[in-house]
Amino acid sequence: MPLPDLRHVADSLQQRIPDLFAELKRLVLTIPPGHVVTYGDLAKELGDSGASRWVASYLLLPEGPLADCSHRVVRSTGELGLYHNQNVDQKAQKLASEGVSVQNNQVDLKRFRWTLPAGSKPLVALKAWQRDFACPVGIELAAGEVQTIGGLDVSYQGDMAVAVCSCFGADGKELQKHFAHTMRVRFPYISGYLAFREIPVYLELFAEMQANDCLPDVLLVDGNGRLHPRRMGIATMLGALIGIPTIGIAKNQLCGSILSDQLTVGSWEPIVASKNEPDDVLGYAILPHAKTKNPLYVSQGLGIGDLRMQEIVARCFAGHRSPEPIYHADRESRRIASTL
Repeated sequence: MPLPDLRHVADSLQQRIPDLFAELKRLVLTIPPGHVVTYGDLAKELGDSGASRWVASYLLLPEGPLADCSHRVVRSTGELGLYHNQNVDQKAQKLASEGVSVQNNQVDLKRFRWTLPAGSKPLVALKAWQRDFACPVGIELAAGEVQTIGGLDVSYQGDMAVAVCSCFGADGKELQKHFAHTMRVRFPYISGYLAFREIPVYLELFAEMQANDCLPDVLLVDGNGRLHPRRMGIATMLGALIGIPTIGIAKNQLCGSILSDQLTVGSWEPIVASKNEPDDVLGYAILPHAKTKNPLYVSQGLGIGDLRMQEIVARCFAGHRSPEPIYHADRESRRIASTL
């Protein structure tokens, strides 16, 4: 089956990703003097309370566009929390000057809490998109089809992202060439939404690689595939969009339960949705070698079965915790990002 036009795919995806920065700014600017909201209030209006950590970190940017009104955002307990200039006393003074009573660095939320206007809740739409994302059903990758294995990773320097695809030969250990693309990111890091931050820069990279006829046969992606709360991690979405078989390789366990209580080197231990459903395998935990106590979490992206996935990943181990294609993509993306 021919691959889609990845230039068109990249442009179409960009149009669907909301501007969370603009939506957060709109919400914060509705808070009138004399009132406060919590970080969680803002996150819920964006569509997911899990976004509260990003909301807090963004409001703490000293040169951020919301620095002048971020004092009106406090913790869920009413405590003032941090302030962008590290001077919490100044945060208290600004609130007091607007008529908000502050005692022991705390605000009475029952008295001063503002009800935010209803918004579009953009994260709800993104969750629904992941949940309902239609993955093409195709023929799984066969043994003889793998001539090149690509490793994907992305590094950041401020709001600039550097995506690298490191292409290896069929043995998974011989580096052939790095391909890279740098662009400004438009979506923040929020747990569970990594795809919407990183896929746009990957698609730009793959559009360039497709134009030069140098796409790999299979991709190891730094992130999750099926091992995801919505079974739709970055590896799965990316594979569906570009039409290349993908495997998710994560360093942290995002969800699920490992069936085995003890991991041994080289053993693929199933990760299930819950131990009450041992047949619902989402992925596998594996210790790549005896020098690390930290496993990798490997799951199907798209177009590849478990046994084939395990065989391809295993051939790429060469002494590092990560498979060689991802290890080198990580190093190269960091190197380029350090020069920006």
